[in-house]
Amino acid sequence: MESRLLQLAGGPGGWKVHLSAAAHAEGGLRQPKAVESFAEALKGKKIKGKDAVLATSGHSSAVNLVPLDPHHRSRLQQTLQETALRSIDDAEGVAYRYLPLASGSGEQSQREEFLLLSLGQTEIRRCTEASDLLGLRPVGLENSAFPIARALAASHGESEDPWGFLHIGFASSLFGIVHQGEIRFLKPMQSNGETWLNTIAACINEEEDQSQVGSQAVLTMQRQAVGHAVQIMHALRLEAEALAQEIRACLRHFSARHKGARLESVFLTGFGAALPEVETAIGNALAIPTAVAKPFSALGMDTPPEILAEEHLWCAPLGLALRGAA
Repeated sequence: MESRLLQLAGGPGGWKVHLSAAAHAEGGLRQPKAVESFAEALKGKKIKGKDAVLATSGHSSAVNLVPLDPHHRSRLQQTLQETALRSIDDAEGVAYRYLPLASGSGEQSQREEFLLLSLGQTEIRRCTEASDLLGLRPVGLENSAFPIARALAASHGESEDPWGFLHIGFASSLFGIVHQGEIRFLKPMQSNGETWLNTIAACINEEEDQSQVGSQAVLTMQRQAVGHAVQIMHALRLEAEALAQEIRACLRHFSARHKGARLESVFLTGFGAALPEVETAIGNALAIPTAVAKPFSALGMDTPPEILAEEHLWCAPLGLALRGAA
């Protein structure tokens, strides 16, 4: 699992990356291990200020869409708490937050929906301790979907139509819909970046190198895939169609609750976004304009080339930095 640290300088219309670092670490000690890598990478560099906004991935949190009939409104807190406790198994307890989603019209208005975000107290403690080790003061902790949406919204500009984002992490994926500047739909997906990577590796008769992780694994696969575009597209067709069916079900639900609204585009983020032919395969299956997210470029931000080479992996850190600088 990769952890990323980003700090911006300047202001709206003139943002630039002040410092950045990435670290790979696995298991229950991944936070202190990442801190060690960050400390090494940041030697000789100065972090401006102490406040830090943190995010945790979908791999360590849970997202649920909870429907509730109006006549059961008095049981809202009990229903949300029970759902959170079923979603996360943590000996230290579970924290949760929820957002009421916009009500639909007609028959759909008979039922309320709440977006429930759950996180184990162990993860919260580990994130807080990691911040302390870096000499930072945590002032916020979010599910990564929200800073991703914030970064894309800042680079997307004003739009009357809703748009979507598909975050394809190595171990977990999320599909979200943003409308009028807010997340109005969010759902975990069945497939993930590891599935796509294995499908491509099998197609070109290459074994996945377990020693390579994150962006390194993607770059290796991109090199190995040269000259195999047709075979890869054919191999990804079933995977892309299965994902598209999931997303189309989400779109029908969203459209029914928002007066027939249709998505204008979908942005891809995360590990799987830049794997060979994934962008094309998903775009073809969805029949919706689909592109790998490039928020730093869209914002015209002064950005180091190593980040520009993999902007889709830096969407959550950018969204956190924009929130912290607001």
